[in-house]
Amino acid sequence: MKVWQQIETKIRAGHPYIYLVSPEEERIRVELQRLAGVVRKYFTRWSAYNGFEPEPPASADADNPIGFLETCSQPTFLVLHDFHLRMREEWTMRQLIDLRSQMRRLGHVVVVTAPRVALPVEVQKQFAILEVPLPDVDELLVLYKQVARYRTKETTPEFAEIMARAAKGLTAEEANLAFRQITLNTEQTESEEIRTVIAEKRRLLEADGVLEFFDPEYNLEDIGGLAALKSWLQERSKAFDESARAFGLPEPKGMLLLGVQGCGKSLSARCVAGHWNLPLVRLDMGALRFGGKAPEETLRQTLRTLEALSPLVLWIDEIEKGFAGTGGESVTSEDQRVLGYFLTWLQEKEQPVFVVSTANDVSKLPPELLRKGRFDEIFFVDLPDEQERRDILTIHLDKRGVSTSDLDLEELAEVSRNFTGAELEQVVIDSLYRAFGRNQGVTREDLIHTIQTSVPLYRTSEEQIKALRDWCQDRARQASQDTSLMDLFQKES
Repeated sequence: MKVWQQIETKIRAGHPYIYLVSPEEERIRVELQRLAGVVRKYFTRWSAYNGFEPEPPASADADNPIGFLETCSQPTFLVLHDFHLRMREEWTMRQLIDLRSQMRRLGHVVVVTAPRVALPVEVQKQFAILEVPLPDVDELLVLYKQVARYRTKETTPEFAEIMARAAKGLTAEEANLAFRQITLNTEQTESEEIRTVIAEKRRLLEADGVLEFFDPEYNLEDIGGLAALKSWLQERSKAFDESARAFGLPEPKGMLLLGVQGCGKSLSARCVAGHWNLPLVRLDMGALRFGGKAPEETLRQTLRTLEALSPLVLWIDEIEKGFAGTGGESVTSEDQRVLGYFLTWLQEKEQPVFVVSTANDVSKLPPELLRKGRFDEIFFVDLPDEQERRDILTIHLDKRGVSTSDLDLEELAEVSRNFTGAELEQVVIDSLYRAFGRNQGVTREDLIHTIQTSVPLYRTSEEQIKALRDWCQDRARQASQDTSLMDLFQKES
């Protein structure tokens, strides 16, 4: 049910106070004015600057926007735009509480609009609180068709829908301005117009530093090893299709990747989007918590935006840093609310947002995040085994145009034991520098020398890696089919 239908239902049920969370005042005004006609109530709105527009049906004081409703016999639909800033005043809170039953009896409806929830606890129960989602494709399509009337080129219905989908995630005003921007350049092709709208959307959504968009440049073939993880993802390749819903399958929620640094967790997140042909958006938890804005409200707005952009893959890198300390004694109530809201959204989100979270230090993760239902699966990404090291070396050598026909990959994989995937990539790069200095091609000796002179993470963090393996042994699924490395470790210990 769309939010406008929900509002109508609540009005007909007798709710006198409604609180709408949205920054889109003009879009809300248009819809509520239409709705006032449907429920047959006089419509007026108030703001701190303009006062009443139009004048209410009874004598009203602009400094007391609700007061005139006490004596107004005509059922009235009153929209208040800046009123949330006054609601902490004792007099205003008492006015709302005392007039509630009278408002309901007279058939009045008071709607407060605000970009965030700012209700004092004293009046929270008096209001029906609803979040107004960003415009869907149907609304954006209407907007685009209105702008397209000024285009010199003919617009097909198919292209109009593509443009509407390209603008998903923008407010109505932002989308309208983006559509108008493309009408100014009559030389652009349709493909260029689509790219212009997408580029404008990325600019607007990345402005606060919380979200970052990535082009789908990687696929599962770019990952060496992790066969079990790849198989799990391939089984869900069509999970967002309508055929999956018809089959009775829910949309997948996401996965949590735990493991050693540099073993491909972040790369896997980027490969999921490429393999499923979905947009990839990264959520920066550091910018969310320490970006200077209220973290709880920023998170709410960000998640609403992501749902409007869906279907997509949401990548949260090193999620433990975003929620570090939420289980300690010094945790603030705001931290707890942010975590609680995020966990609820993870479990109950209705839009197809597939969340890929990565973590290096499982000890810093709040236990609630690991509970079943938050993610579809928790994978442990270990150090690559011998076969995986051969695959990783082959991928990075091929990517840089180095022939592997004259190299003994089995030998290289053997001597690079306990190297991470990132370290193996660096081995190839350092060997290329070594060969470039001689103005010759890369040789076996270059690669062996680089491996032998490198200090892998395993040597400096062996205890932490072993502790992580112990924790994940019975709590997470192995991302690799071959568990020989784990078996060897168990025998040695």
